[in-house]
Amino acid sequence: MNPSKSQVVESLRRVKGPDMQSNIVDLGLVSEILIKDGRVSFSITVPADRASELEPLRQAAEKIVREIEGVRSVMAVLTAERPRAGSGGNGADQASGRAESARVQEARARGSAPPPA
Repeated sequence: MNPSKSQVVESLRRVKGPDMQSNIVDLGLVSEILIKDGRVSFSITVPADRASELEPLRQAAEKIVREIEGVRSVMAVLTAERPRAGSGGNGADQASGRAESARVQEARARGSAPPPA
């Protein structure tokens, strides 16, 4: 049985964000959660200047989602974005219905990520 999006979101709430206070879901860093045939993919948006140092965050998110019953594979991508003028840089808009990142599109093209729901 496929895991649900809500199961994935709840699991990701266990991953602390870059501020080590809040979790990556409440910080608005998680987007593009896709689930198909037990394959889960999602994006974690991080500041471009911190992308390499936040790789362990991506790995932790994958590990936690992998523990959900019914998950066969997990692919999380760090989407590094430069702050936009006037955005406040808080990541609050990251979970909105923005266009998906180029990295997720590339993963879909390789067959590593499920098609959009």
